[in-house]
Amino acid sequence: MSLKIPRMWITDIPMRHEVSIKIVDRRPAGKSGVRDLVEISGTQEALESVLDDLKEEPWVKDFNLDFVESGKLIGEVVTHKCLACSSLVGSKCYLVSATSSKDGRLQWRVMARDRKEIQKLVAKLKKAKCEVDLGKLTPIDEQQVLTGRQQEIIMIAFESGYFETPRRVKLKDLSRMTGVSQATLSEILRKGQKRIVVEFLRSRQRTI
Repeated sequence: MSLKIPRMWITDIPMRHEVSIKIVDRRPAGKSGVRDLVEISGTQEALESVLDDLKEEPWVKDFNLDFVESGKLIGEVVTHKCLACSSLVGSKCYLVSATSSKDGRLQWRVMARDRKEIQKLVAKLKKAKCEVDLGKLTPIDEQQVLTGRQQEIIMIAFESGYFETPRRVKLKDLSRMTGVSQATLSEILRKGQKRIVVEFLRSRQRTI
């Protein structure tokens, strides 16, 4: 689905700078805030301007972003409030991926047990004053749950406390432990978590 969310840094910043933002992971922060693990790509100059803007952004509570390579920032951004996130947390849908576009919209890929849950989420988003365009609905495929490499990375991350709140290790720590770049590691973790959720939803469908 495509979203236009009022008063949100992740949609405003791409409109001011030549950057793209991908949400790698998202967790609640406080009563109505959100903690995003993001990957921001663009020119060095544009990324430096993004860091300056985040310092002045009223909706951003805190952020910790590092250059992992030329033209790419990875880290977390904590916001005070997210209208769309509140709708998602209160639904039975799962966010698989989210990316921003230059026109100030977010592209969400979500998963749910049935279409009714997607429709309920859309209704909640519209009630929160978000513009929503629902794209294609596709069934969950029968792909393998996890590759061997993904299993290894996920297990190391789990045993090291990466999925705990607060995290006991950061992405850069896992990068040193596994010998995998932070950008590649974040992608492996994202895909691994997605496939775990796929299998969870499929198992729920089989027991209903």
